[in-house]
Amino acid sequence: MVIAFLAYYLATAMALPYGAGPDYDAHFDGARFIFSEGRLAVLPEDASKLHITAYGSTRVLRPPLSYLVAAAAAHSLSWTGIELQILFRAGSALLCALTLGLIFAALNRYLNNRWLALGGVLLVGLLPQFAFIASHLNDDSAAIFSVTFLIYCLIRLLRDPVKPGLALLTGVAIGFVILSKFTAWVFLPVAGLALVLFARPVAGRWIFSIVLVGIGIILGGGWWIGFNIWHYGWNDPLLFNIGENLSTQYLTVDPDRVRSFAKEGISLADLILRNYNHFLDETLVASIGNLDWLRLRLGLPQYLLYTTVLVIGAVYVPVRWLGVLLATLRGVRSIGPRRLLFESLLFLAIVFQFFAYTLYEWIKEIQIQGKYLLPVLMCPVVLFFACINSICASEAFKRWRPLLIFGSTLRAVRVPVLPVITIGIIFAVHIDALRRFVIPYYDPPAKVLGLGEGFRYLDLTTATSILFTKNIELAIAESGWHMQTTSNDGQIHFAPSVCKYFQTNNILKINMRSDGPGILQFFWSDGGRFVDQMGQSSITTKFEPGENSLVLPVGTGKCKRLRLDPTNVSGQKILLRSLSVAPLSITRWPYYFRIFRSRSDDH
Repeated sequence: MVIAFLAYYLATAMALPYGAGPDYDAHFDGARFIFSEGRLAVLPEDASKLHITAYGSTRVLRPPLSYLVAAAAAHSLSWTGIELQILFRAGSALLCALTLGLIFAALNRYLNNRWLALGGVLLVGLLPQFAFIASHLNDDSAAIFSVTFLIYCLIRLLRDPVKPGLALLTGVAIGFVILSKFTAWVFLPVAGLALVLFARPVAGRWIFSIVLVGIGIILGGGWWIGFNIWHYGWNDPLLFNIGENLSTQYLTVDPDRVRSFAKEGISLADLILRNYNHFLDETLVASIGNLDWLRLRLGLPQYLLYTTVLVIGAVYVPVRWLGVLLATLRGVRSIGPRRLLFESLLFLAIVFQFFAYTLYEWIKEIQIQGKYLLPVLMCPVVLFFACINSICASEAFKRWRPLLIFGSTLRAVRVPVLPVITIGIIFAVHIDALRRFVIPYYDPPAKVLGLGEGFRYLDLTTATSILFTKNIELAIAESGWHMQTTSNDGQIHFAPSVCKYFQTNNILKINMRSDGPGILQFFWSDGGRFVDQMGQSSITTKFEPGENSLVLPVGTGKCKRLRLDPTNVSGQKILLRSLSVAPLSITRWPYYFRIFRSRSDDH
């Protein structure tokens, strides 16, 4: 299974265009430095060799497990001649494939059921967001791998006495968590509590076992903290200070542009309890599959399947505790208290991860990305299959079990129906996502484009189409709108009536004159706040000094609010001569037969 999924992820990694994953340049730089220099970067000495983002950050200051694996994989496959941008993705594919191997081993050991273990592998391996993470360079693959590895070790600790090999392995797993990503660190307190509750060293050799765990931590990832202390001092083991200094030196983005819910006056209660701006919905969608740069959503089958799994896994532990309470009231002794306590810790890990993610969104920066929750992906999977296993062990299910198995009369071949159907559903849902969403997005079929009713022009001799302006001095004349920006975030908010000019798909044409270069951005919204998501809720284009004729594709959907940011330069003078909109018809080419054709081919 590991080899099969590795081959699948390598194939998808080769097929995805460069830039398909978020922050691709920054991730590439993290792996490229290790690949070319053969070491970790040291700042500020190596600053000139690195890609430092507009936010003044660099991936070399993050735990480097993903980049180390990517560099090693690229070295081992360098004979292929594949460009590094693509070759580094083999590291993510390998980490995710190994994660699936750990899932099978953990579930099989925990539930003693190969069918359920296989179901867990397929459920996670074909989860759209997980498969996407496996197909491009990122550090989330290491976070998921390391936490899954640690959960596997904890399951072994739950069942077996702590032998020297297991103690060392558990330490290595903890070290991998340290070396993977800060989002994975959220699981460490739960893991520590599990060790305290369930670890039983052989013959009471506590000190020896603790020493072995410590050695494993150092070997797995503790050395990275030692490396940081050696180069940056005892006061900066996690590189926060050097990161802040770097940000101060290289920051080119206005800090006020970094949004957070707290800055917008939204409370935690509004965010969680009142689901402000569909925060919970969007988080769930992003966890299951909002691919590319949060621009590729999937369909109902994908979200329904995995939401069902999550809900069942989430309610399983509270229902178990309710059953224990009722049994206690009847004077019946509960069965398997250790397993229930362990499953409760897994449930707690999910809560911790969600709370940490929400707190970050609230205080620091709005980035509704489900990948921040996926380090503990193994937790709801274990709880879901533990629930399924309990159902299968119930007396009611046992009475129906003979009807759910078919095979020969001699019982030489016996195939359980439900697992086969379940596996078929998982595969069908994944193939549906590929066929209807992923492949058309990255390898779109030929289309025929045409203009519908012609262009409709906005009247620029009046201000009737303007709701209000921000950071712009505006004068209206026969020649159009004369504007001068007072900051780098000038905005024109249009009246809702302007939406009547727009249909589902449109061509927006803008004629303007500017005294200098800049970037024009057009936003649309269905009534909520404006979001900077290219192609989904905004579009940008560059313009040069002098006369410019700009053409923008705009797919507004249900348009209720529109905004134009004429430039990103403060103090710039702009004359908006005309703004017109035409409906765009998009139809599939009637004789299109291309399947998986290379992008380099002529169309």
